[in-house]
Amino acid sequence: MDGVLIDSEPVMFKASVKAFKEFGIDTLPSDFLPYIGMDEVHFFGNVSMKYGYPYNEKMKDRANEIYAEMIEKENAVMPDVFETVSKLKKRGYKVSIASGAADIKVTANIKALGLSEDTFDYIITGSKVTKNKPDPEIFMKASKGMGLNYEECLVVEDSVSGIKAAKACGMVCVGITSSLDEEKLLAAGADLTANELIFLLDLLK
Repeated sequence: MDGVLIDSEPVMFKASVKAFKEFGIDTLPSDFLPYIGMDEVHFFGNVSMKYGYPYNEKMKDRANEIYAEMIEKENAVMPDVFETVSKLKKRGYKVSIASGAADIKVTANIKALGLSEDTFDYIITGSKVTKNKPDPEIFMKASKGMGLNYEECLVVEDSVSGIKAAKACGMVCVGITSSLDEEKLLAAGADLTANELIFLLDLLK
């Protein structure tokens, strides 16, 4: 979802900086960049430890609250999301969200997209798995939720950890260059790359 359907990461960086400020920690948006696609404990915990502060789950909760308030005001929908999702569904493809983020963030993102949860055949969040990306659990559960085998699934990802999770259960993975360049996505294991989501309409005839 993040970096694929919605350009949420710059907003999340800003929300995280504001949240950490409330805990007396001055951070930079770039501090969070290396942890894109990781679970929220690593995303926030690594930055708090960098500045010598123990991780507190309230940091994550506050950042998600600020993010939910901010994302609705941002024009963050990625290009051609509506056309791509609707046409794929008309062609008979199942479309699901497998996001490592918490429920509050995923719900806020879907609302910001102007879509309903019913648009998607299955939704699973980081709150519903024991191990988050790069562990493949979230994609394994998503495929089961759609009633599909792993090899029938194609994952679209913009992060190294997400690509590794997809490939760990044998799924085809398209790397979207919204956060990382083609070279890094391919090095992480992506089968191919694309600049925009609408590429799927040509790929999946």
